[in-house]
Amino acid sequence: MSKFDLRQYALVISLAAALSTPAAADQQTITIADPQPPITAGFKMGDARSPDGNTLTMDSDSLLLNGKPWTPVMGEFHFARYPENEWRPELLKLKAGGIDIVSTYVFWIHHEEVEGQFNWTGSRNLRHFIQTCQDVGLKVFVRCGPWDHGEVRNGGFPNWLLKTGWTLRSNDTNYLGKVKIFYGEIARQLDGLFWKDGGPVIGIQFENEYNGPASHLLTLKHLGQEVGLDVPIYTRTGWNKPAGKMPFGELVPLYGVYAEGFWDRVLTPMPNGYWKGFHFSTNRVDDATYTAIPGKGGTLDPQDVGEYPYLTCEIGGGMMNSYHRRILVNPKDVEATTLIKLGSGSTLLGYYMYHGGVNPEGSLSTLMESQATGYWNDMPVKNYDFQAPLGQYGQINPQYNLLRRLHLFLHEWGSSLAKMPATMPDQHPLERNDFKTLRWSVRSDGKSGFVFVNNYERLQTMPPKKDVQFAIQLPAGPFVFSAGPRHHSLRCLLDLAVQS
Repeated sequence: MSKFDLRQYALVISLAAALSTPAAADQQTITIADPQPPITAGFKMGDARSPDGNTLTMDSDSLLLNGKPWTPVMGEFHFARYPENEWRPELLKLKAGGIDIVSTYVFWIHHEEVEGQFNWTGSRNLRHFIQTCQDVGLKVFVRCGPWDHGEVRNGGFPNWLLKTGWTLRSNDTNYLGKVKIFYGEIARQLDGLFWKDGGPVIGIQFENEYNGPASHLLTLKHLGQEVGLDVPIYTRTGWNKPAGKMPFGELVPLYGVYAEGFWDRVLTPMPNGYWKGFHFSTNRVDDATYTAIPGKGGTLDPQDVGEYPYLTCEIGGGMMNSYHRRILVNPKDVEATTLIKLGSGSTLLGYYMYHGGVNPEGSLSTLMESQATGYWNDMPVKNYDFQAPLGQYGQINPQYNLLRRLHLFLHEWGSSLAKMPATMPDQHPLERNDFKTLRWSVRSDGKSGFVFVNNYERLQTMPPKKDVQFAIQLPAGPFVFSAGPRHHSLRCLLDLAVQS
């Protein structure tokens, strides 16, 4: 007996692919192995149990909600960049779009622009924002820096901090003393709202895009724990490899991808390796988005693959514009890169940004990134629309609905998908201008699975892929199937022939 047992379904996800019933079939082959058992021990996280007995843990495959695989969707929404009295309807839009978790930066300069004077009022009211998230049924990741970037002045550092002469983003004891105070303020805002309290706060990110000593990241984690930042998931951004040894299980790396970036120093479209964001791959770090930034690396720590679940926090929901580089995003750019991450093994789709906003007023200066503050980009003073699924005024952009279909798929099948590693086909595109080779992948546990196909790349005309036949070699034997007539859109083909 040989069959591709998909519990009476086979699912092909295809973006802008023209696939037709084979005459002389172009057979695409792939070999699937039985997956390795997940790593379940060694994760050094915070309190995982809520008062009602629910647990939130993880293994190397995925997050686990009450011991079962959980594949949520996360969207970035900056509370301080949006009016407080409009948070609730906007958060409901996030939820309707399939978002399960809201991630948000806490920009230090937004709250302590004047040393010793903290402002948690109005649109800066973190506590009210978290409570509103809970009211509408959304969980929360707090990205508490202390350095965030986010196109904010000084990466979020207050001006007074830069004037101290201390070594910032290091274990300088003077700097750490101020960080501890800042973290303590955040902890007071979140008091009673952590998962362990029955609240929605399930995750904390320390620092951002950091490739200094790993010991500093661990110090930040310990400072956060000392002041009460106790959550089931502690994270860091994973596209920068910290110097030195990062002990396993301390901080879970999260990844991202952008179709194109405002930060590049050239005006030509799609420089560097952005094209790789449209190719399925088991490499979690693309070499375009981050190597384009001076001082940033794109080297993946080898231990991260296979030891941590493949979680993302910065799939580009759009792209901001700088004055030197003004990018128009095609909604399909966002849909395609998201599909690629899902087909490449991700078990958490996390967007930056999912909802745009407007920079708040500063009392001493404007609060956007600029060359005048030592950065290499001049950004708009107020606008932070990001061409996101939900814009700076809450307008619904086309990718909102395109992504919602993927989110609904993940909500329905995510628990099964989590236990299915990604496998790349025997023949795959080898270089940038290979537009003829089909881009596809399979996620399978060796008995059932999902086929992902992408035939879209930003600013490229992709030829239709005709007469395609998939030959999937499973541990129990081969399974071959043909796709029916296709349209230039994302489609789910259900109830494909499952035969012995």
